[in-house]
Amino acid sequence: VFQTIMRRSETSQRFRLAADENGRLTGFGHEARVSQLPGEHFAEPVLQSSEFLYGGENRLLQLEVARIHRMTAGSVRAPGEAVGMPGLESAMDMLAEEVGIDPVELRLRNIPECHPVNGLSYSSRKLAECLQQGAEAFGWDHGPRKPRQRREGEWWIGTGMASAARVHNVAEARARVTLKPDGTALVETDMTDIGTGTYSIVGQVAGEMLGLPMDRVLVDLGDTDSPRGPGSGGSWGASSICSAVFVACEDLRATLAKKAGVSAEELKLKDGGVIGGASLVELLDGEELSVEGHYEPGAVEDDFTASGYGAFFAEVRVNRFTGETRVDRMLGAYGFGRVLNAKTARSQCLGGIVWSIGAALTEALLFDPVDGHIANCDLAEYHVPVNRDVPDLEVIMVEERDPAASPIQAKGVGELGMCGGAAAIGNAIYNACGARVLGFPMTPDRVIAAMPE
Repeated sequence: VFQTIMRRSETSQRFRLAADENGRLTGFGHEARVSQLPGEHFAEPVLQSSEFLYGGENRLLQLEVARIHRMTAGSVRAPGEAVGMPGLESAMDMLAEEVGIDPVELRLRNIPECHPVNGLSYSSRKLAECLQQGAEAFGWDHGPRKPRQRREGEWWIGTGMASAARVHNVAEARARVTLKPDGTALVETDMTDIGTGTYSIVGQVAGEMLGLPMDRVLVDLGDTDSPRGPGSGGSWGASSICSAVFVACEDLRATLAKKAGVSAEELKLKDGGVIGGASLVELLDGEELSVEGHYEPGAVEDDFTASGYGAFFAEVRVNRFTGETRVDRMLGAYGFGRVLNAKTARSQCLGGIVWSIGAALTEALLFDPVDGHIANCDLAEYHVPVNRDVPDLEVIMVEERDPAASPIQAKGVGELGMCGGAAAIGNAIYNACGARVLGFPMTPDRVIAAMPE
């Protein structure tokens, strides 16, 4: 499997930040070089979050592609921000130290009123709330921050934080919703569930719209004879397919309202019928109603900048003799529009934090310098985080609705949960032992090499 899929490109990044005496950015530079096979067009979009996350009037963003003869690079776990955010948030932490401002406060001071390049308004943005609520829940110390202030035996202990951002993606989607004469509903789309909870949220949206309990809604996914779904990827699955289900149910509700003799706005459905009126079985009277909902995203990007936001907080311990790093605790606070299902959304956030631990400490592809083939193409040598590596994790989901993002006011969360987490760990390593590691993963040898004498 390592040889038959795409890899994440190697990335080299350079940041130049200038700020006034109050810590407000006056200059912002982000230059990056990414790798790709000759002839391929994809380039890891590492500049995405740098375009809109922080202010700074004087800006320079440049991306260069280095052509190398290795397997094709492509989209891997939050392409762009997963790589760009650790670099940006490490640079912001270094700036905070230079100007003597708390890292959380520095970020709060540099949240722009509008997109710093094109002037567009933000559709909705809860970055400040994520930073504030996350800091409070984590117990963040806003006082002066110096490395090597806490030690337990041979372990230095420190804390770090970082912002999170991930552009909002939506895709065209279709879904068919059928009301059966027995008062049950069937939802059909060729969308798949790869373990993210699509079955649950699709059934939940249809049930809520039609006043049906979950056990009376059947969801049929993955059949290519069904209406075309958006596919599972890019953090667009839930907001896209559920918007199509929403559109279909809106049409069904209009038909039911006529049958009930009320307006669509007045129609209130619950427990399989109209509140204070007839049941769905009685309204349908042996008839089957079927509607195909079609959701096609409008040009939101022409009117708004739409993204999900968040903040990471981490506590780590670093062995002063070996450079080994252990994550003791980690918290992520996220704002991603309407939460469709708190349980599945939290699961997505937890998975993203685990991804960030892997990116920070263990995961790396090694290539043969002669033929360019992957040298560690198995899970014995490509190290993903396991239970031993992952501490108790805490997730905060900030209340938010984003009417511009989708009809159901939701944005993607799966990949947002990762973007920036590696920087929080890196910043915590620096706070613990004074080692500013600028290469990922931050393996013990790199930590030891970066430790001050």
